[in-house]
Amino acid sequence: MNTPLINTVLSLLFIVTSGFLFTEVATPFLAILAGLSFLNLFLGKFYKKLNGLVANILAAVCLVALFVLVGVGDTVKLFVSMMLLASSFKLLQAKTVKQYQTVCLLVFFNLSTVYLFQQGLFETLVVSVLYIVNFAVLGYLTSPQSFKAANKQSFKTILLALPIAAFLILFLPKIPAFWQLPGPKLAKTGLSEQVNPFSIAKLAESDDLVFRVEQQPGQTLQAPYYWRSLIHDEFNGSEWLISDILKSQQYNPIRRTITQSNGVNYQVIAEPSSSNWLFAVGFAQSDNSDVRSTYNGLLKRKGNLNKNIKYAVTSSQASLSLNEFEKRLYTRLPKATNPQTTALAKELAAEHKNAQGYFNSLLDYFNQQQFAYTLTPTPMYGDNTLDQFVFDTKRGFCGHYASTAAFMFRVAGYPARVVSGYLGGEQTKAATLNIYQYDAHAWVEVFFDEKWHIFDATAVVAPERLSGSLSQLGDLNESFNDNLNFGLKRWSHFKAINWLRIHLEELDYKWTNWVLTFDQESQQSLFDSLFGNKSAWLTPLIVLGTLLLSFTGYFLYNKRPIRSREPLVDDITKLYLWAKKQGIEPVDTNTPLQNIALIKQQKPRTEAYLSEFEQIIIEVRYQQQSYNQNRKNRVRVLLNSLKTAK
Repeated sequence: MNTPLINTVLSLLFIVTSGFLFTEVATPFLAILAGLSFLNLFLGKFYKKLNGLVANILAAVCLVALFVLVGVGDTVKLFVSMMLLASSFKLLQAKTVKQYQTVCLLVFFNLSTVYLFQQGLFETLVVSVLYIVNFAVLGYLTSPQSFKAANKQSFKTILLALPIAAFLILFLPKIPAFWQLPGPKLAKTGLSEQVNPFSIAKLAESDDLVFRVEQQPGQTLQAPYYWRSLIHDEFNGSEWLISDILKSQQYNPIRRTITQSNGVNYQVIAEPSSSNWLFAVGFAQSDNSDVRSTYNGLLKRKGNLNKNIKYAVTSSQASLSLNEFEKRLYTRLPKATNPQTTALAKELAAEHKNAQGYFNSLLDYFNQQQFAYTLTPTPMYGDNTLDQFVFDTKRGFCGHYASTAAFMFRVAGYPARVVSGYLGGEQTKAATLNIYQYDAHAWVEVFFDEKWHIFDATAVVAPERLSGSLSQLGDLNESFNDNLNFGLKRWSHFKAINWLRIHLEELDYKWTNWVLTFDQESQQSLFDSLFGNKSAWLTPLIVLGTLLLSFTGYFLYNKRPIRSREPLVDDITKLYLWAKKQGIEPVDTNTPLQNIALIKQQKPRTEAYLSEFEQIIIEVRYQQQSYNQNRKNRVRVLLNSLKTAK
């Protein structure tokens, strides 16, 4: 058993697996895991293992570090981190074949945990390669012929399993898991139930994909696209929150049903999220079994947060009335807060006696007072932050304008609320809209003339923002790229990188659409398209028949007579061909050793090469030693040396 090789490969597997946790687990703990893997590499090189006492002390220290650095708040990350730590220590102690096989089994579990956090095409390809390598290590432990040959065999096995896996995904009944871990707190959607202007601005640093939108033929969404996700109705003086009253309303029946005649239909593919709020334009509803349509026209996810979801949406610009209680709810304000902004709102309200006039006067105010739209707003501290923004800094992101406008509408007596979600989207060649984290937006919905109206100061401060994605805003292009975290989007001003990014996103879209969102409804739709009204009985019959044929074929394949082939046959044949070219005719009835002795007599200058070749034959054929890669390489060198010998 080549212990250094096995240690090296398994340590590298642990390092790559730990790399997938880079954004999920504290960096110091990942450094500990990497340190243990490099320690395994170092010890394996010298055929050494840690002393039992030293290993136990080190394990205790690492366990304390685990609870301090990872914590117990997120049980999934704690479980995954603990498994990686335990597996690394198991490798440190492994000496026998059985112990290394146990480590390989643990690696399979570790690799599978990657899908708790990331399920994209890139991650799937990398994990698949790691699976192949781990299978190869397992095969090499059982039959240590050649690690390269073990990798080939592992690849062939995986390749043969792919059609069966695809068949099972398509046709096997979708049943819920018997048990499952709680979903990890993924942060693809960074929206919060409280709107702080700076927290919204912070999202512009991330280029994570949040959701995609597929428009249906003959159904066109009208820009600008305001993707509603959360309604905030309570202002505490500095932040907008969701009141307990509004939270209770989400469990009420949907206020009105949207018909096909007065709505527009489209489909949304949402990424894993830390929140169960989904995304839609206007007043929306969905018939998806995993989605709840709420009283205020928002959508919420019912199922697991740590997987993609695809849902159909019907949206309309619904005209909804408010009762007296709701009007009071949407005009509440704390007392004695932001006095300057309060005075300004009352002054404008006195000049404009109707809601539309006041609406326009606010837009004019933001337009005429030289307010600026920026991704890096000036920090504001203490009380009365709205006064600081309106009269001092005048530089803000969408959250600053939404907070200020909603406050001023309420001061004037008009029901208003802050809505957070996303604005716009990037059109792709696949005819989808991609909405990213940096497209996060906040705006105001104000009620007058018996309907809700969107008020967004962005329309006058940065009008280009309404026509697409934030990444396409020319005036902010340089600051946008500088503000982004490291990623392809940050360098998309280079044509080659942008081309690569676009094509990778297209591949990821197809992967998400075909695989990650293939659920029970998609499966039933496939059955109906294939078998029509006979799918209820024809589908299970085809499934059983295919499985029966597969198992029968596999059984017959394993029982087929296999012609054994002794090692070195091809190499000895090459030696004989070389001898014939030299005028030496090997005797068919002789053994290989007898023929080599014959060649030695006639070509004494090659005796050293032939003697070594002869020794390898003796070791492999008569002493039953493995014909490993080292011997194969040596035989190849010897045959090449014979060709150049005189």
